[in-house]
Amino acid sequence: MSFTSQQTAMNRVVREIHAVDGLIAHAAEGAERPVFPHQDKRKRPVIWLEEVGFLWLRGQDVIEPVARGFILRPSVKRRLNQARDGLIGQHEVLETRELYSPDNVVRPVAVNTRSTALDRLARRPGQELNKRWLSPAEVEAGRALARDFHRAGEGQIGTQDFTSSGVQGGDRAGGAERAMLHRITTATRLRTAREILGTDLAPGVIALCCHDESLDVIERTERWAAGSGKQIIKLGLARLVTLYGTEAGVRSGGASAS
Repeated sequence: MSFTSQQTAMNRVVREIHAVDGLIAHAAEGAERPVFPHQDKRKRPVIWLEEVGFLWLRGQDVIEPVARGFILRPSVKRRLNQARDGLIGQHEVLETRELYSPDNVVRPVAVNTRSTALDRLARRPGQELNKRWLSPAEVEAGRALARDFHRAGEGQIGTQDFTSSGVQGGDRAGGAERAMLHRITTATRLRTAREILGTDLAPGVIALCCHDESLDVIERTERWAAGSGKQIIKLGLARLVTLYGTEAGVRSGGASAS
């Protein structure tokens, strides 16, 4: 693998880590290191970084150690926010904001400010005072479903690179086979998501999260009662929370984090 092709592959990995505000684990599991979204080790890893890729990032001074693992350096994040290309520029507008974690600790996070159908639904007021209609775990489950949908090859977005399986492999020996295996894993998880949702919920949830269709269009297409869409979508996303392990402190499959 040439230096240029390696650099291109690693730049794609860096953009993916940045897009999920990823935390790279201190230690490898086998030949790979898990990358946790939103720097939260209680959640399911969304990227698996090969050890050779991790060493490359360290050698290029792209990442820095923190108490819980490794994160992208602030200077790298700033460059990515300004680049506006690839995974970030075309379909996301990222801003750095300070948010409270469940334990009331303020931390900076990269927030996608581009408004999607899922974002708009999430911002609707909920039934409880000062609560949003969708919980953070439900929103993240919807985004995870969209990632699986596109990485499994079902999404057609010309300006966005969803060809990566979320695993750094590049062009080195065995990379194509590994990418195919991980794509199969993604397709299997997507099939499981459809089974969990059932035939009544799957088309509508996929239309909103993966095709970015509005609620009124989905209600007409699926012949749902007017105004019932938001409750039906919320029910579907709640079913996906356990599958994707997006509830803080709960891993996929419903096992509590140790």
